[in-house]
Amino acid sequence: MRAAFFLGWLMMLGAFAAASAESIARGMANQHMFFMPAHELWRALWPASYILFEARILSLAPVTWDPFILTLLTPPAYVLLGVPGAILAWLCRPEHRLSPEEERDFQQQEASLFLFDELAREAKIWSRETGEDPRGDDRLPSHELIDQFENGPDPADAEFLRDLDRRLPPVK
Repeated sequence: MRAAFFLGWLMMLGAFAAASAESIARGMANQHMFFMPAHELWRALWPASYILFEARILSLAPVTWDPFILTLLTPPAYVLLGVPGAILAWLCRPEHRLSPEEERDFQQQEASLFLFDELAREAKIWSRETGEDPRGDDRLPSHELIDQFENGPDPADAEFLRDLDRRLPPVK
């Protein structure tokens, strides 16, 4: 399983290299197509091995070259390597189970991550229950922005804007 996992990652690395090689081959051939089939990429980058492979297949079974092998090599090389590599890496990934000590550490880290949110929520509830004015004491948390979204605009702001409109000269 572990070998298949690493093979999948190696195939995805090969897909990345194939995508890079495809852009280089397109630049060398001055082509502007959206993607380059794998057999075109192979022929552009390593023509001797492509011709040798084609000659061997045609000498062994000439019927298989055009309908089967060329069809198999029609998608881009990064798809031919990347999709099976991703599937292999995903299906064969090692399962890492946490020990009880690691699980406890994970839960403590998760609890500390949300501690500030819980404390802010409790402080907001406490300041509303006690009737304290958060503007009077700087140790009390201010939740004006959150309150604006929850309760809508402040009526005092609307009155200030109306008063400001009355004071400004009209725009011509």
